[in-house]
Amino acid sequence: MKTLIKKIATDQIFKYLVAGVSATIIFFIVKMVVFNLTNSGVISEIMAQVISILFAFFTNKLWVFEKTTNPFLHEFIKFIVSRLFVLLISIVANWYLVDTHPQILTGLLHLSLKPSVFVLTLFLQVLTIILNYIFSKFLIFTTK
Repeated sequence: MKTLIKKIATDQIFKYLVAGVSATIIFFIVKMVVFNLTNSGVISEIMAQVISILFAFFTNKLWVFEKTTNPFLHEFIKFIVSRLFVLLISIVANWYLVDTHPQILTGLLHLSLKPSVFVLTLFLQVLTIILNYIFSKFLIFTTK
């Protein structure tokens, strides 16, 4: 049993999920606090993404994909570019479904705006975790 627990704890996907869930929790906290202060899906998305991207880079670099051979700056730039691509998807979704046409989101989910923003954010975060793992594993934190 101890061997199984040790294997799981050192498994890259497990570590990525722990790091991803941690980054997601940080993201949600920042997103909802900033949204409650600004009532802007775009501003809250950008703030939450910046903070969670920095957290995710360092946890992925130092803990999840620890044995990489790429230079730090090279990985950081590729990481930021991939995250900006995913951020763009989230910003467009928030701009369209929260800031411009909230009636689409609230009508689709049959919820008021704040719970609808939470559900949209949850969906976008699941998509983000999947895309970010693919980018990190195969494009960023690689060994030569």
